[in-house]
Amino acid sequence: MENCTIYSHAIDFGEVVKIVKENLPKAKVKSKDEGLRKSLEATISGGFFSKSKSLRINYRQRQNPSYKLDEIECGLTQNLAGMVGFIQNFPADNEALRSKFLAKVMAANSEMAFIAEPEINPKFEAVLRKITSTLNAFLFVQPSKLFNASPGQHFVDKNLDLILDTQGKSAIQDLDVTVEAKYKDAPETSIKEDQIQRKKVSEAFLNTHGVKVNAHLPTVGSEEDTELRSVSEVIDRAYALMITAVKGEGVEQAHLERAVKEKSIRLLSPQEEYIFNADSLSDQERGNATWRYESLNVILWALGKLDVLSYPDTICDVKKIVGLIFQPTREDFQNSVQLRSKKEILDELDKIYRIHWACVDARIKGGQVSGNVNPSVVYERHYALNWLTNYNGEDWDDVKTHT
Repeated sequence: MENCTIYSHAIDFGEVVKIVKENLPKAKVKSKDEGLRKSLEATISGGFFSKSKSLRINYRQRQNPSYKLDEIECGLTQNLAGMVGFIQNFPADNEALRSKFLAKVMAANSEMAFIAEPEINPKFEAVLRKITSTLNAFLFVQPSKLFNASPGQHFVDKNLDLILDTQGKSAIQDLDVTVEAKYKDAPETSIKEDQIQRKKVSEAFLNTHGVKVNAHLPTVGSEEDTELRSVSEVIDRAYALMITAVKGEGVEQAHLERAVKEKSIRLLSPQEEYIFNADSLSDQERGNATWRYESLNVILWALGKLDVLSYPDTICDVKKIVGLIFQPTREDFQNSVQLRSKKEILDELDKIYRIHWACVDARIKGGQVSGNVNPSVVYERHYALNWLTNYNGEDWDDVKTHT
């Protein structure tokens, strides 16, 4: 098997099917349309002395086509955001070319996995070249007989010439970046002013603390488009996190059950129910449970019980935050809280999202985390803030922390 991945600003799978049928007239072509995901398979039957050959193309497109990458809204935009970070970390002999290429990546609206069995033969190569030239595409490839411009992973243009490899080498001087006006001019995809300002403030904060900044990361949601969890939901979550964390510390079950009754603790997530009812926990399960103190710290801040979220370089004051929620009756606690504004919560989310990217970047590269932050604290904070802002509408156990 030999494969590569094609990316294009265009979203025209019908043209891809047409190209395959015109260039492989003797092939049996089957296609499938599942909305944003489509596929085709072209099979050329073998003879007495040859095996059949097949070409499969798996296609997906953005949920909301655009010319920029402001929000992670689907699998493709998540992949593109990761690709941007990947490319940014290369050295570059031609910095201007890399900047153009990053713009082309962020403008990609479709992705096609091009998979040939047993290899990309001359007929399949002709199909590939026609698709890339027609759709003004770029490709991500592994070194092979066909893709031999670099000894490692690299990107090539519509002519299969080297755009950039992981060593920063290029074989072209310029790159065509074409954007359709219908996407660029669409008002509904425009980023809002509060998002722009929030990103600027966050990046300035990161620079002040020596945290690596990825200027190409998209913004988080706007105040206008964000719907926070209700106060009652947040209060229930605070109690669920408290009981989970103290169970992780090894507090006796009888004490926990008494606390659940006294504080009317309910609505544990499925994972929290498992933790609470388990007769014994593994070291990993105990560790995961006790780290929820950091999520509880965020929730109590969001409820106004803490004045600030400190810089994420050290763990929270466990004794203090447990006292804030455990000492008062549930009625007194509920009467003492008020949910912070969207602006305050989104400001913290945008900041921790960018710090989390720096943590992930360091982990991938095997380097030291910049800014002296604690990656586990950062993760729990990002997790809780994503839940507070209804990120993808996910329940507590299913919250994602994309970077």
